Amino acid sequence: MDKPPAPFEKLADLTGGGESIEQAVALTQALAAIPDLQKWLRERRQHVVRTLHERDGMSYTDMAPHLGVKPERVSGIARGHSRSPRTRSSDAT
Repeated sequence: MDKPPAPFEKLADLTGGGESIEQAVALTQALAAIPDLQKWLRERRQHVVRTLHERDGMSYTDMAPHLGVKPERVSGIARGHSRSPRTRSSDAT
């Protein structure tokens, strides 16, 4: 893969120019921040889904095809439920 997926094309700037230790450090930091990015994206998506539902009256059924999921999944997103299991700090030991 020569460039990142569309939503993250700006990250390609991390690979611009000649290869250097600074570039390796920046890429390492970006990789380490992926869990934080995922958390932020989930929280933002939840906020948007809840706003569309509560403010605009858009149903989960209407949102589902746009998000490529079933209405039950949209409801779960609105409640902050994640499909992926999360490890608890006690599990990491």
